[in-house]
Amino acid sequence: MDTTHQESPTTGGPGRPRKHGRRGVIGAGVGVLAAAAAGAGVWWGTRDTSAPITPQPTPYAWRPRAHTPAADLDSKWVGVQTHDVAVAERFEDYLGRPLDCVVVFGAETDWPAIEGPWFAIDAPEGQDWAQWVRDDPDNRTLVISTAMVPKDPDEDWRARGAAGEYDEHWRKFGQNLVDVGLGSSIVRIGWELNGKWYATHYVGDTEEKREQWKEYFRRIVMAMEVEGSDFEVDFTIAEGPQNSVSIEELYPGDDYVDIIGVDVYDSYISPIDPTARWQAKDEKVNSVSAVVAFAEERDKPVSFPEWAMVAEGDTQGGGDSPDFVNRMADVMASANLRYQAYFNTTDGGVGMTLADAPNGSAAYLARFGASGDVVPTGT
Repeated sequence: MDTTHQESPTTGGPGRPRKHGRRGVIGAGVGVLAAAAAGAGVWWGTRDTSAPITPQPTPYAWRPRAHTPAADLDSKWVGVQTHDVAVAERFEDYLGRPLDCVVVFGAETDWPAIEGPWFAIDAPEGQDWAQWVRDDPDNRTLVISTAMVPKDPDEDWRARGAAGEYDEHWRKFGQNLVDVGLGSSIVRIGWELNGKWYATHYVGDTEEKREQWKEYFRRIVMAMEVEGSDFEVDFTIAEGPQNSVSIEELYPGDDYVDIIGVDVYDSYISPIDPTARWQAKDEKVNSVSAVVAFAEERDKPVSFPEWAMVAEGDTQGGGDSPDFVNRMADVMASANLRYQAYFNTTDGGVGMTLADAPNGSAAYLARFGASGDVVPTGT
């Protein structure tokens, strides 16, 4: 969805042992990068962009870890999107159970902002998410949404990323997270890549750009997996839009993805009848059912990192819709679901929270609250 969450602090009991990342750093060459990558941040804005792009060796002697079946990762964690710890605590009170995860968005101001995310390095008061995880590491996970380059990128940023020019930035990103205790985070690299609204991680409108994007995604995964890291990588697309290429054409490969996610909002659908709305959503190129089926084919767990009811108005939102909530819950209950997080804020065109939707809120609590059927086993 066309949002601006990455730089605004939007608001809105212990279960079974946690299953974190499935990757590992292999070989003694960890941390040794191609020499050409050194100093990339210095000449980011001054280099000659007409110079030929020479691919550099991948940074590590890296290989994926053994595959873990999706059913073994069916944690069904309950989360919310917020940048304020106090808001998360109030949401737990509303739920009547602890949150398993929280979704946050990194800044894209410049490379230092990407390398050292605000929620990990000098976090504002009340927004220290590294401390939130450290306070209960066995039961809390941070889901980090990160752009792939700083704002106002050069036109050829995908090609340069694919060639290894930015590897060092991602090594620093991984190391900074490990240093503050966030080495087991879930990382959404270039989320909603199929939407043109994010210039800093849009997959591109040509096959060449999309192939470069995928190679750059793979390099990010390799570079950020420093010693001590145990990240999970969530490849998250946006549901639709209708003119989007299919998820099959966007996917960077099983060796680089742990979770297949999709952001879903009840908007830009013209039918008013709830059943007709859901059927219309299911006809989209990258519908909920299409993404779930794709994940099942890959034996990967799914996620819904952002989902929400949307206020009626210019975005054709469905308003207070318990039908939408229950249909989403039905999908999550039957799928191998890693986690889901409700986008409980009016920002980004959503226009309403659960507090504004008494019927939808009742449905949400019935399905995701303390006694809900779409919650972690043992909650």
